[in-house]
Amino acid sequence: DGETILKGLQSIFQEQGMVESVHTWQDHGYLATYTNKNGFANLRIYPHGLVLLDLQSYDTDAQSKEEIDTLLNKVEERMKELNQDSTGRVKRLPPIVRGGAIDRYWPTADGRLVEYDIDEVVNLEIFSFLAGMLVNLAESDLAYTRAIMGSGKEDYTGKDVLILGGGDGGILCEIVKLKPKMVTMVEISFVKYMRKTCGDVLDNLKGDCYQVIMFSG
Repeated sequence: DGETILKGLQSIFQEQGMVESVHTWQDHGYLATYTNKNGFANLRIYPHGLVLLDLQSYDTDAQSKEEIDTLLNKVEERMKELNQDSTGRVKRLPPIVRGGAIDRYWPTADGRLVEYDIDEVVNLEIFSFLAGMLVNLAESDLAYTRAIMGSGKEDYTGKDVLILGGGDGGILCEIVKLKPKMVTMVEISFVKYMRKTCGDVLDNLKGDCYQVIMFSG
């Protein structure tokens, strides 16, 4: 029950020197907060069995991260011990890093949160013809590029191909490897920052088997 879980987890937070405050609601379970100089944790225990732990830390140094990881590992193991019949339902989610120099989190159109492994933002502009602040390109999009091309299903050999958009050059870079007759790419702007994506294929707007038509949107 909720009281058993609360008592079972208390010692873990006490080992970290965290000060405890417990709030009890009749028929609504428990809310326990644990604080120390580095951050705080909220433990919410619902009557129907759901247990939520949210931990926030102020420090980002390696030692603090290791201490947090150790604490969460202990909580995870203790929860599995306390819930022998449902250990598979104990789930630990990745951390969300707030206030970083680079914002790596982008919402999807259906309300989900996606985290990208972004090392550097080379260009950030908002255009009226783009859908708000949606991510348009990441350098490691080869799987996405091949999915758009229908790799394994479409044969481009000796064919005329029209690419609408594709300004990063990723699709063009992959298609010209498949020996098409002619590829025409129509794009609204010239993307010059993503060399790892397009290689040197956009250095010349016309080649033996392709041409790129550029215009300003």
